[in-house]
Amino acid sequence: MTEGARTVVVGGGVWGLSTAYHLMQAGETDVLVLERNEKPYEETTSQAAGLVGQIRSTPTMRNVIRYAIDLLSGFEGETGHDPGFRQVGSLLVALTSERLASYEEHVESAGESSVEARFVDGSEMSRLAPHMDVSRVEGGYFVPKDGYLEARRCAQALGAASEDLGAKIRTGTAVTDVRVEGGRAVGVETGAGFIEAENVIVTAGPWTGTVAKMAGYEPAMVPIRHQRVTTAPVKGVPAHHPVVRVTDTSCYVRPENGGYLYGFFEPHPTSYDPDLPTGFRTADIEAPVEVMEEARERLSPVFPVLRDLPVAEHKRGLTTFAPDGAYLVGPVPGNKGLFVATGCASLGIAGSAAVGRWLAGWATKGDPGEDTSQVDHERFGEKGRDREWVRRESERFYGGYYSIHSMAVT
Repeated sequence: MTEGARTVVVGGGVWGLSTAYHLMQAGETDVLVLERNEKPYEETTSQAAGLVGQIRSTPTMRNVIRYAIDLLSGFEGETGHDPGFRQVGSLLVALTSERLASYEEHVESAGESSVEARFVDGSEMSRLAPHMDVSRVEGGYFVPKDGYLEARRCAQALGAASEDLGAKIRTGTAVTDVRVEGGRAVGVETGAGFIEAENVIVTAGPWTGTVAKMAGYEPAMVPIRHQRVTTAPVKGVPAHHPVVRVTDTSCYVRPENGGYLYGFFEPHPTSYDPDLPTGFRTADIEAPVEVMEEARERLSPVFPVLRDLPVAEHKRGLTTFAPDGAYLVGPVPGNKGLFVATGCASLGIAGSAAVGRWLAGWATKGDPGEDTSQVDHERFGEKGRDREWVRRESERFYGGYYSIHSMAVT
């Protein structure tokens, strides 16, 4: 049986649902989101920390976060759906004088970009994060309009708002092929039959490489394990507790269900083949007990409460990275009507708003609405087709995610 939709979005995670919402906002009337699982946003989206931080290394990414804050802070009032944006701010702390000196550049750049950021003293740090041992800290700065998004709630809100506007979300439907004829996408094959489409947009998280390869395209990215844990509840976590980035330890901490969620960028990361098996699930990833024990050891001098606080849940996540840590979003060269979005670089939830807007602009007008050369698929040239180079450089960027060099602003 053959059916049709003007635009088919492959993948019902937060990027796919944001794309559907922005397509409908752009005036599209025939959008179908396909999700292989029985529920949307239950794979990598559900595992995300959802950090929203405006201090970014490039103007493009600063604009990405600014748009997320603008859209999602007023989303419930506009649509009736709460995206779970907790605007509690970010506190970036330095454990070394070298790191603290680099923060001077961050705060200066923030002011030039009209982002409020200010250095805070020990008493203010203690007020913001009472469980933190400020005697271990050289200094830090606070960005009050930062925060975090509750990942499931954000995806749920975007999906519900897109359905309110007329988009269709179909679960339990795996895409088995992306059909390209004469240099343009014409639709997708599923277990239930062929779905004809003028536009095919692939937002399948770490499976994007697998789906894109069905159309003969291999994006320059690699899936990398990124693990987090949530702890048991503990007294003394205030409602105003910000996201705390302890960059010298490659770790971050934020409130979660009365306790803490913390994550860790491993210096020696574990990557996966970009051609992930279609049957692979994030639940198949081994629980990161040893890795997160290292994270606990790194964080405990600054957050002593974590030393004996039981772990309530290990979150098994895969994030996708390009060699330079920037997104890969846009039209696939030589394939009219085919669009691919990947390389979320552990900034998928906060970036979902802008990614959805860009993809909707490309699909409806042929224009994302701003300069997106930084996320262009072909920016690596021939090197982007060297799978070993892509893997090596992507792992290197991940391992140094919070390095002074990677966080330097331009």
